[in-house]
Amino acid sequence: MAAFSQFIRGGRLGLLAVALCAVSLAACDQQHVHPEPPLVVEMYTVGKPVVERERTFHGVVVPADLTRVSFRIAGKIDKLAVEAGQRVSRGQPLAHIEDSIQRQIVADSRAQYELSERQLARAESLHRRGSLSAAQRDQLQAVFRLAEARLKLAEAALSYTVVKAPFDGTVADVEKELYESVAAGETVVTVYRSDRTDVLVNIPDNLPARIHQVRDITSLEASALFSGDPQRYAMHYLKGSPARNPKTQAFQLWLSMPAPDVPLPPGLPATITLDLQATGFSTEAGLLIPLTALQAGSQQDVFQVWRYEQGVVNPVPVRVTHLTQAGALIDGGLRTGDLVAVSALHRLSPGQTVEIQLAEQEI
Repeated sequence: MAAFSQFIRGGRLGLLAVALCAVSLAACDQQHVHPEPPLVVEMYTVGKPVVERERTFHGVVVPADLTRVSFRIAGKIDKLAVEAGQRVSRGQPLAHIEDSIQRQIVADSRAQYELSERQLARAESLHRRGSLSAAQRDQLQAVFRLAEARLKLAEAALSYTVVKAPFDGTVADVEKELYESVAAGETVVTVYRSDRTDVLVNIPDNLPARIHQVRDITSLEASALFSGDPQRYAMHYLKGSPARNPKTQAFQLWLSMPAPDVPLPPGLPATITLDLQATGFSTEAGLLIPLTALQAGSQQDVFQVWRYEQGVVNPVPVRVTHLTQAGALIDGGLRTGDLVAVSALHRLSPGQTVEIQLAEQEI
């Protein structure tokens, strides 16, 4: 029994020794663990301030003077003379409604007019010979004038059974079908001008607030590039909205130019370039940085960049005045020569030590 107890104690001592050895080996491994290397981040060197001379906006070709054509009286369409995309001339018939009733009214009114005209002519002759009093002649004159007015009204009602093109243009859409009943004022055909090209531009910045700086806004000039066309076109100011569009929250500007030889269809994208200095707007200076350096801030319309100083990075709030094809023009927060991160922004934290690699200066 004593021998068995001694064996147990010996086994426990052996297990303890094995455990101590394992702890020692783990400690040795921890002493040889290499620290995680610093994060390598690409940096962009902020250049000298640039002057905001040109602004570029995106626009779209819209129908010029889009007009909804409708009948002035109700009826059933018995003729549709055009289809979508067709060129039309001013005064060309577009659609017609059944007019048998109007024609009958015109015929009756004309017969009554001709009868009253002959009666008035005989009354004038009798009055000159003294066979008819002035009162009787005046009564026949009133009947004639009433018949004349009714005839004009009947002829006008007959003319309302056809709608014509209000100008030389192109049919945008035919909204009704043959033999369909239409109400007075209900759109049948939409037509837009084909001798002019209009472009709608959304301006989601503070440029409209500086519109008062331009002496004559109607003299505003811009250049346009249309998708698929290498030629640059000159456009002039047509009209502008004084308030933001409730859907897009942007100001809207319409530009126009004579239609080119090859028509530009509505919906075609356009790039509009505006020379601020030549137009009369004040120019602003700012620092230009890549869009990849921007990170959303804690508040709306607030951005931040990560500036590198003395081996660490820290966030710096900046205000973006506007975006360009070359990058973002910012105001405040940075100065010429600063290094800002353009990679791994989501992995950065304030005061973090990083290794840097200078990015290629593309702007």
